[in-house]
Amino acid sequence: KAETSQTDFNIQDLYLKLEKDKAIMVEYFSGFENMYVFTLANQRIKLENFNVTDTAIPKIISFLDYFSDANKITDDISGYNHYGNSLYKMLKLPTNSTYQNLILIPDGILNFLPFEALITRGSSTTNFAQMHYLLNDFRIAYNNSATFYLSFDKLRMTNRNEKKTVLGIFPVFEKTNYELTFSKKEMQSIKNDFDGKYFENSNATFDNFKRNAANYSILHLSTHATSGDTETPANIKFYDREILYSELYNLNINPDLVVLSACETGIGKLYKSEGAMSVARGFQFAGAQNLLFSLWKVNDYTTSVFMADFYANIKNGSSYLEANHQAKLDFLNDKSVSNAKKSPYYWSAFVYYGGIEAAEKPTNYSFYILGLLILIGLFLVFKHFRK
Repeated sequence: KAETSQTDFNIQDLYLKLEKDKAIMVEYFSGFENMYVFTLANQRIKLENFNVTDTAIPKIISFLDYFSDANKITDDISGYNHYGNSLYKMLKLPTNSTYQNLILIPDGILNFLPFEALITRGSSTTNFAQMHYLLNDFRIAYNNSATFYLSFDKLRMTNRNEKKTVLGIFPVFEKTNYELTFSKKEMQSIKNDFDGKYFENSNATFDNFKRNAANYSILHLSTHATSGDTETPANIKFYDREILYSELYNLNINPDLVVLSACETGIGKLYKSEGAMSVARGFQFAGAQNLLFSLWKVNDYTTSVFMADFYANIKNGSSYLEANHQAKLDFLNDKSVSNAKKSPYYWSAFVYYGGIEAAEKPTNYSFYILGLLILIGLFLVFKHFRK
């Protein structure tokens, strides 16, 4: 399960895991007047803080407002650079690190922040691919707690050698106001890379999902979801019905990865010390180990491009962390994508919560065979000349 009842916590175990994962951890704790920042690196903890009410909240809200609409960033690129860089400095994020893996444990309003889109160095460029993002410095994995991060070694052992298969849910909603035009293209690109079972249109029901979810290592849901409001909880839409995030708690599943290719799957009502009660959190409570989900309403086309790259990276042996990171870099460098579509609004919506272990790369035996043949050849030539 996503949460643990253990109260014992060994800081040395955490240091060892961070060292093994070649990672730095930054954890935020939101107090009444101050935000506290714990940075764990090189077997040490550094504690810093900054004012919440007068300084932090206005800056965070100003930055988050750029992601409330697809045109907000493109209409004010210089303003985005300014607020993105100002917020980056305020959040006390590490610089000049020897490690490129960064574990972030946000708190409060920071649960809604796309850290990868922060600006590490201001510039006057209007070319989104040339801006200086935190994405360029670190591969970022989010977690709900240090305790949960520590549990990944045990969790992943059962799935490490398992062949990855996908259960895909693609309602598409053809000829309705909810139609996801590029969802079929997204499904086909995943099908090309992974075996599994794919339900589309009227077959993409909640019952079909429940019956099959426990049998696949990756669950992919390409559909609509909402973050909810003060009256309605967060929910996700299957072809036949909408499911509240709390209804996911009782699912008996243990997938290696859940991908929520949908709107607002990571946003929900914020509870003190619990984070956002979202669809993604519902899957964590149900037993999902790693998650990829969106923080706001994402564009159908750009999502399909990103997802195709993400799954291709996994097939080629990348870990989920690396696959997410590289898919974003590739999206920014894709010449077929217009500059406007390279706005952080499109690529930074998807955040990865989970472990950061490197995937088991397939051994390239042909390299060793070639080396052996060369050695044999050299030996025969040497023997011939010696005679």
